[in-house]
Amino acid sequence: MSTSSSWIKNAAVIAGALLVAAGLGEAALRVAGFSYPNFWTPDAVTGTSLRAGMEGWQRDEGRAYVRISSQGLRDREHRIAKPAGTYRIAVLGDSYAEAMQVEMDHAFWALLPEKLKACGFAGGKSIETVNFGVSGYGTSHELLTLQSRVWQYQPDMVLLAFFPGNDVRNNSQALEGEKRPYFSLKDGKLFLDTAFRDDPEFREKQRIAQHRAWLQDARLYQLLRRVRAGNIAQHFHNAPVAAALAAGTKLTEPGLDEQVFHEPRDGAWREAWDITDRLLVAAADETRSHGARFVLAVLSTPGSVYPDAQLRARYAQSLGVGSLFYPEQRLGRVGDEHGFEVVALAPKMQQVADAKQLYLHGFPNTKPGFGHWNEAGHALGAELIAASLCGKR
Repeated sequence: MSTSSSWIKNAAVIAGALLVAAGLGEAALRVAGFSYPNFWTPDAVTGTSLRAGMEGWQRDEGRAYVRISSQGLRDREHRIAKPAGTYRIAVLGDSYAEAMQVEMDHAFWALLPEKLKACGFAGGKSIETVNFGVSGYGTSHELLTLQSRVWQYQPDMVLLAFFPGNDVRNNSQALEGEKRPYFSLKDGKLFLDTAFRDDPEFREKQRIAQHRAWLQDARLYQLLRRVRAGNIAQHFHNAPVAAALAAGTKLTEPGLDEQVFHEPRDGAWREAWDITDRLLVAAADETRSHGARFVLAVLSTPGSVYPDAQLRARYAQSLGVGSLFYPEQRLGRVGDEHGFEVVALAPKMQQVADAKQLYLHGFPNTKPGFGHWNEAGHALGAELIAASLCGKR
C-alpha cells in the first residue's frame, strides 16, 4: 500500500471515529437533558431579536423550558390575523416581559387574560395577549417594534411594561454605549440613528448568526457556549444575573441604575430621561393613531419591593432620596400631561411584600429579593394590572 493511500485510510478512520464520538456525545447530552441555547440573533431593526423556533432550558436564573414561536416571540403560536370576537393586547417590554426565568404560563401577560375575563373586561370577547418582550430592550426598541412588527396583529391595546432599573439607560447612547439603534432629541423631536447596521462588529455578528444557524440546536455546540460563558453567564442582554453576585443585606444590585431613583444630576441623565419621556409619548401617539388603547405599566425594581421596610429606608437614605418611587412619579406626570394611562405597580407590590413577607424577585438558584420577577412577582403584577384596567373600563 502506498504512503498516500495509507494516509487517506488513516484519516478516514480518524474522521469516522470523531463522527461516531460526536454522535454519541450529542445523544448523551440530549438524554441527560442538557441545553444551553442562544435564544437571540442580530436584527437590523432593533439590534437583536429572538431566534424563531429556538427552544431549550434556561437555568441561569430560575428554571424554565423556553420555546420561541415561529414568529420569533416568547409566546405560543398566534394567528397573525386577529380572530373574530377577540380583544388583543400587544405586550412590549424587556427581559421582564420576555420572562424566561419562569414557565410561560406563569408570566404576567399569560395570566392577564383570565384575570381580565373575571371582571367582564372587553364585553365578553375572548382576550388574548401577544408578547413582544425581548431581553435588553429599552423604550426605543419597543417603539421600533411597535412601528414595524405589532400592527399586523391588529391589537386593541398596547401594554408597555417599563422597567425603571435600566430602561432609561438603555435609551441613551451616551450611557449605554452598545452598538444598537438609538434616538436622539433635537428641538423636541426624535431622530433615529441606525449607524449600527454598518458597523463591522454588527455585520460580523450577522454573518456568524447566518453561517452557524444550523449549529444552534446541536447540544455539543451549546456545551461549548456554556463552557465559554463560565460559571455565571453574563449575556449582553440586561438579565440581572448580578442577583447571584449580590451579598449581605445591601439592596444595591450590580447592573441596575440607582440614578433613576432621584432627579437627574448631570447632562447625560437629563438627556436620557428626556428621550425616554418623548419615546413614551411617541409610543402612545403611535398607538392612538391605530385606534388602540395605550397603557404604560411601570414594573417594580428589586430594591423598591424588598420585604424589609427598615432596609429599604436605609437604602433610600444612602441614595439621598426620601422615596424609591421617583420613576413612578415622573412617568405618572408624563402620562397625565399627554393623556395616557400609567399603572405604577411598585407601591402596591411593596405593601403586599411587607404584609406577607414575600419575595417578588429572585429564585432559589440566585438570591431571594434580587433579579427578575419570580412566579409570585408575575402573579401579583398581573393581578394589579388587571385591577387597574378593570377599574378604568
